[in-house]
Amino acid sequence: MIGRCLTRLADGVHPGDLDIVVVCNGCTDRTAELARAAGARVVETPTPGKAGALNLGDDTATGFPRFYVDADIEVRGADLLRVAEVLREGKVLAAAPRIRLDTAGVSRIVRDYYRIWLELPYARDHHIGSGVMGVSAAGRARFDRFPDAIADDFFLYHRFTSDERRTVSDVEFVVHPARTTRDLVLRKIRVYAGNIQMRQLALAPVAAAHTRTGRLPDWLAVVRASPALATAVPAYVAVSGAAQLLARRKVRRGQLGTWERDASSRVTGAAA
Repeated sequence: MIGRCLTRLADGVHPGDLDIVVVCNGCTDRTAELARAAGARVVETPTPGKAGALNLGDDTATGFPRFYVDADIEVRGADLLRVAEVLREGKVLAAAPRIRLDTAGVSRIVRDYYRIWLELPYARDHHIGSGVMGVSAAGRARFDRFPDAIADDFFLYHRFTSDERRTVSDVEFVVHPARTTRDLVLRKIRVYAGNIQMRQLALAPVAAAHTRTGRLPDWLAVVRASPALATAVPAYVAVSGAAQLLARRKVRRGQLGTWERDASSRVTGAAA
C-alpha cells in the first residue's frame, strides 16, 4: 500500500514541493525500505499505535500547511498543493480534497452501505478525515498532541466547526473500502469503538447529531430526502447495527488495544 500511496503523492509535483515523512510504527515488512526508495523521510519506532505515529510525524515535520495521510488511500501531490493554497488563504483552518470511493469489486452490501454513508451530514458538510486532512499552523495550534486513542479522524474533525473546515471540491482523494461485508463490519467496529472512547475521554461531543431529541437519525433523514436510497437501508442498518453492538462489547471488555484489520482492501501503502 505504501508504494501505491507514495506513487500518487509524486504525481504532479516537483522535487521539494512536498516534505514527506513516513512513520513506521512496529512495521515488519518493507515499508521503510520502499519509503526511502521513494525519497521520503522515514521515522521508525518499535511501538505500534497510530496516535504515537502521528505524534512522531508531527515532531519530525517542520512546515505548514501540514497533511495527515493514511497509507491506504491515494491522493495526488498536486491535489494536496491545491488544498494547501486554500489553507494559506486563512479563511479555514482545516481542509481536504473531496472523497471518492473506489467500489470496483466490492460486494452489493458494501456498495449499498456507502450509498447512504456518502449522503450523511458527516460526509457532506465540509468533510475532512477518512484518510487525509490538512491543517494550517493556526489549525494545528488547536491541540497539543494526538491523544492515545484510536479515532484520530474523529478527534481532528471535532477540533473545528463547520465554518472552519472545507472540502476542496475540485480535487479528490481515493479510498479503497472493504470489499466484503465482514471486513466492512470490522472497519466500522473500530470506528464506533473509537468514537465511544473519544466521548469517554471528553474529546468529542457527548451526543452525536443522530441522538438529539426530536431529530430523525441522520441516515433516516437522508433516505426521506432521497427515496431512491430506500433499497440500501437493509445493508446500512445491518452493518451499522452489528458494528455498534460489537463496538460497545469491545469497549466494555477493555479491548481498545485490539486492532480489527480489513485485509480485503489492502492491495499493495504517511504524513506529508
